[in-house]
Amino acid sequence: MLVRSFWAYIFGFLVLAITGEHPERLINLAMMRGVALWDVTRVGPETLRVKVAARSLRPLRHIARQTRVRVHIRAKRGLPFTLQRLRRRWMLTGGAITFCLLLYLLSSLVWTVDVLGVKQLNADRVRQVAAAAGLYPGNLRFLVNSKDVADSLMRTLPGIAFAEVDFWGTRASIKIYEKELPEPSLGTAHIVAKKAGVVKDVLVLAGSPQVKEGDVVHAGQILISGVIAPPPLPKTEGVPQPPPPQYEPRYLEARGIVRARIWYRCYADALRDEVVEQKTGHITSIVSIRMPNREIIIKGPSAVPYPLYDLTEKKRKMPQWRNITLPVEFVTIRAEEIRRFRVRRSYDEAVRLASQRAQSAMAGQLSAQAQVTQRQFKVVDADEDHVGVQLVVETLEEIGAPQQFVPPSG
Repeated sequence: MLVRSFWAYIFGFLVLAITGEHPERLINLAMMRGVALWDVTRVGPETLRVKVAARSLRPLRHIARQTRVRVHIRAKRGLPFTLQRLRRRWMLTGGAITFCLLLYLLSSLVWTVDVLGVKQLNADRVRQVAAAAGLYPGNLRFLVNSKDVADSLMRTLPGIAFAEVDFWGTRASIKIYEKELPEPSLGTAHIVAKKAGVVKDVLVLAGSPQVKEGDVVHAGQILISGVIAPPPLPKTEGVPQPPPPQYEPRYLEARGIVRARIWYRCYADALRDEVVEQKTGHITSIVSIRMPNREIIIKGPSAVPYPLYDLTEKKRKMPQWRNITLPVEFVTIRAEEIRRFRVRRSYDEAVRLASQRAQSAMAGQLSAQAQVTQRQFKVVDADEDHVGVQLVVETLEEIGAPQQFVPPSG
């Protein structure tokens, strides 16, 4: 069935209406003479609708005269008739072909070049090197060799460990992986405390320890010194000693780990009777084109239909073409409806809410390396209107930081 439909479209076929007292006679006689008919449908008491190959119309007319029925062409379908119509409308055909060629050409151009992953390198410098290798806005995408551009970047810029070039439509993306260089030596340095706390343990890799477990230290105090004093000479009673040799202290970069117990405090409260805001789940999106003196709404209402709402706006500018930047922005506004209502909380609910707020505020004070060893919540303020909770957190964290110093001369 599918193969017959394909060849019928290639060579063309006709949709015919056969009318007469006995149109079935034409169907029977056509089948006997090898004229293929398909999709035979009765549309009236004396009318049949059939499909026939275009080349079989002439013998079918002879059969129609013999059976005294009339044959009318209702439609001409297939590739030959489509080409015939296009030849009569050559301007339309030429315009469609030109449009397709222009669309293909424009979609084959590189419109923008994005540089991702740069930290120490300059993104403009990366674009300059890529442009010298053939990747720049306005060039044809199939003329750009991604491997050659990546090799040129790694060869020209020594700070790049690896580079890859990908294409997403008309946008080129350069992904940069920079080399991770070791931190430069400070020469001579102490390890000092970043925060105040109680020392838990000390691990000295280089230098002279200045604190021990249990010591209370303050911010800026030296924990591991980069000065190593000469060892003291042994004392022997009753034996004359030669004059002691003069040893100079050694200066180096102190290295080690000092961990301490640190306490943080945070206070939060919660009202027992207040008006709160809550999102209803109704969302309205507005998409518009914004120009210096005009704004055209493409999708959505002209204004947000909610009295209270939370607004999020995203702007996208037209891609820059060489040195030309169009003053046009695509703006997407997302508005979420908000409603207000009064909440009355019990004492336990207020304590629980204040504790959650204190814990959320505390999370912003703690570093990612801090190891929490203990949490303690305490109600410090409570009345008929509100409840206040204080959170005390004990952590164990590394408090040492290098601090460079200049050895004395002489």
